[in-house]
Amino acid sequence: MELKRILIAGIIVGILFLFLDMLMAISTMPILSKYASLPIWKNPPNITAGMVFDLFNGLILVFVYSLLFSAIPGKGWKKGLNYGMIVGLFRVVMSSFSSIVMYSIPDEVVITNLIAGFIEIAVLGILVALVFERIK
Repeated sequence: MELKRILIAGIIVGILFLFLDMLMAISTMPILSKYASLPIWKNPPNITAGMVFDLFNGLILVFVYSLLFSAIPGKGWKKGLNYGMIVGLFRVVMSSFSSIVMYSIPDEVVITNLIAGFIEIAVLGILVALVFERIK
């Protein structure tokens, strides 16, 4: 059943999203920590909300992947990478551009988030494909 497949893959991808978010936070900390005093950050961050949103976003990523599956070029992990690039254009690029327009934040923060976000979503796209295609 497709719904069961989407739910199982979505939960797995959501959990992987949690780990990738932690990895990205740790890896960008040396750059972003010098801006820790700016009033743009929640202090402390809402970890519970982040966990819930990552799980929910995992479900969304898998659901949309299942809808677009036949339209995404490639096979296996390459299909996932293509999906990640498509999602990245909407999630990462648009968010970065909006933050430049709406907030007074340093360019280094925007560029760091843009690069880290694209790496994360590319990896997530690959993981979505690998997980979704293995669950029957």
